[in-house]
Amino acid sequence: MFILEDYGERPLTFLPKEITNAIPHADVTFWAAECEEGEMHALRDPFLETALKYARHAHMPNITQRIMQEGMCSDYEKISEVTKKLYELVKDAKRIDITNPAGTKLRVEFNPKLRWKGYDGIFHKKGEWGNLPEGELFTAPQNCNGHMIIDELGDWFSKKYGCLTRPESDSDTPVHIDIENSRVKNLKCANPSLERELLKYLKTDENSNRVGEFALPTNIELMMKPLIENLLQDEKTRVHLAFGEPWPDETGANWKSKTHVDGLMKKCSVWVDGKKIMRNDRYLIKL
Repeated sequence: MFILEDYGERPLTFLPKEITNAIPHADVTFWAAECEEGEMHALRDPFLETALKYARHAHMPNITQRIMQEGMCSDYEKISEVTKKLYELVKDAKRIDITNPAGTKLRVEFNPKLRWKGYDGIFHKKGEWGNLPEGELFTAPQNCNGHMIIDELGDWFSKKYGCLTRPESDSDTPVHIDIENSRVKNLKCANPSLERELLKYLKTDENSNRVGEFALPTNIELMMKPLIENLLQDEKTRVHLAFGEPWPDETGANWKSKTHVDGLMKKCSVWVDGKKIMRNDRYLIKL
């Protein structure tokens, strides 16, 4: 076990040599650490890239005791079954439409050359990995247009801001994003600090503001529970869209980004090529 803080003040801008040298001797690796701004490209990506050459890997950014007691205790055989059934339903989809009562209205279009990838938490072979706890099916969209209202953000925003929508308190500050041809056209948030930081994040590189992922949740047990304000678990329970890295090794996308930030949307209804499969975060089909 290595403690990142032993190698310098966080955020670290490099992967320590001691860790790099230890990875080739491992069959299984774990990344269990809080997310810090700027570490994804400088620290987490190099670790993951090296680990997958030698081991099967569990990625657990921002893991907490509560997640170990909830999401990590899900029935992963059931999650695997649900993920495979949902894959058969969407693998040839040309478009998916998403709406919710808050005002989200998105149309996501797909290219059959871009692969859907299911993460069910079962990793038995070298080179397999996922974000534990697991339960999602995702791909890189061909195109995306519309308006989304984000209830929770990924990367280090999750730790800092938690759930953005709490109508009963003074912190009801969802992020509103207009998307045109898969790019962020306009962004607004009632929290000026969050708006400023997210705008800066989306300008990190030429593809940081490009839609790189569309995902459907498959952890049925967690979908029945409230959000815990930690995207590591919450993204397995709700529909989400991400900007930046499209995970080209998994999806077949022909572009990359140094960043990847998920935007989670609550109370979604979903149509696959015109067929309604979800209402208010609940699947209408038998899985």
